[in-house]
Amino acid sequence: MAKDSKRLLSRRDPLRLVGVLLALAPTAALAQAGAYPSKPVKLVIPYPPGGGTDISGRAMAHRLSELLGQSVVIENKPGATGMIGAASVAKSAPDGYTVLFGAASEMAINACLFKNMTYDPRTDFEPVSLIATFPLVFVAPATTQQSLRELIEMARAKPDTISYGSIGSGSPQHLAAELLSSMAQAKFLHIPYKGSGPLVQDAVGGHVNMAVSSVPPAVPLVRSGKLRALAVTSSVRSEALPDVPTMAELGFAGYEFNTWVGVAVPKGTPKEIVDRLRQGLVGALAASEVQSTLRDQGAVPVGSTAEQFRQFVSDEVAKSDRIVSQAGIQPE
Repeated sequence: MAKDSKRLLSRRDPLRLVGVLLALAPTAALAQAGAYPSKPVKLVIPYPPGGGTDISGRAMAHRLSELLGQSVVIENKPGATGMIGAASVAKSAPDGYTVLFGAASEMAINACLFKNMTYDPRTDFEPVSLIATFPLVFVAPATTQQSLRELIEMARAKPDTISYGSIGSGSPQHLAAELLSSMAQAKFLHIPYKGSGPLVQDAVGGHVNMAVSSVPPAVPLVRSGKLRALAVTSSVRSEALPDVPTMAELGFAGYEFNTWVGVAVPKGTPKEIVDRLRQGLVGALAASEVQSTLRDQGAVPVGSTAEQFRQFVSDEVAKSDRIVSQAGIQPE
């Protein structure tokens, strides 16, 4: 308590005492929020252990626990393309102790695909911070010679004859290809796979004309000469693939489609708690070991304000909705 408040209270004036207590009520509320966290924080990752979102979340959690002064416990809750874990957070108490480390699918794309979701990513969360974006990469078998431009021309001439693989219908990889299809006015044949491993291996084997992959599984195959990288989906070149052009460089101005990860808490979580959590996240994101882990995953570390992340999610939902509607994408 401030010195002036102590002097006021020491006068033992009942009316003055009531006035001081009323004046201090907001301060007490802030102090209670300022005590956050007073127990371990649960970081829900809606995917299995070992994937890019999980690796990124664990890197953040270790440093975040040091900055918050409390343990940050990882809880993997996979299923339904991230919706099971995201829904569990949306329905949790808004006290800052159950936190979503989410990705593009459950926080934006699924809202455009599924009509009976048990949560709305636009209204059921308090955004905290965008953590990182992940460019995707279009790759082709090393045994072929066509450029992306040539593959597009072939698809224009003979629709549905040039195939591409993704990790599933409605996945970010699928939407990235459909965005290109729309902008290039070319109709490709989509072949969905169950995961990045089978996808890139079939691309190496020449079973598809091209594939849309996350960066990490593609990089070693590109560097070893087993795959050719055609273009990245980000607005700037990827640090992991600096010689690979962007779509804009190939003539598709305005093309950008990244996957991403960010942190959100249940709707109604006090702003003071959101701010404290964001402060810890931004501090963790600045740590060299966290930056290194994220960049190893092909990520671009970002960090943002809560309002910037809110607008980002809204924009991503709108972009995904346009692509899904134009392409007539249906969930698997």
